[in-house]
Amino acid sequence: MHVRIVCPEHYTYEGEAAFVALPTADGELGVAPRHASEICSVTAGYVRVCDAQMGSVTHTFAVDGGYAEITGDEVVILAERAEDMASVNADEVRERLQGFEEQLGNLSADDARRAYLYNEIAWCKLLSAN
Repeated sequence: MHVRIVCPEHYTYEGEAAFVALPTADGELGVAPRHASEICSVTAGYVRVCDAQMGSVTHTFAVDGGYAEITGDEVVILAERAEDMASVNADEVRERLQGFEEQLGNLSADDARRAYLYNEIAWCKLLSAN
């Protein structure tokens, strides 16, 4: 089946797969070829793509929410953010996380920028957890 992971800025991934696991609001959803058509919410977590066979993960992508459309032999994931875990630099993520946490510590409790920083901190933690 054909798999695409699309973000507002770019295509994160496009290729063929034997199986895909998605983090959804109802739990992890496994998709194999000829899966029933559906649209579902994608939550923050990891999309795992198996190129050759189910259980043999070839690619792992961190995603930060969005939607997935499953139609016949195609899966399209529209994500707010997505990153190939193979390209994540752990040192850079730690530095960014530390910077966001320091900025958060310097803001007052009612500063509106706290929400942005909380989202960035959660994203960095997702990138560094795998």
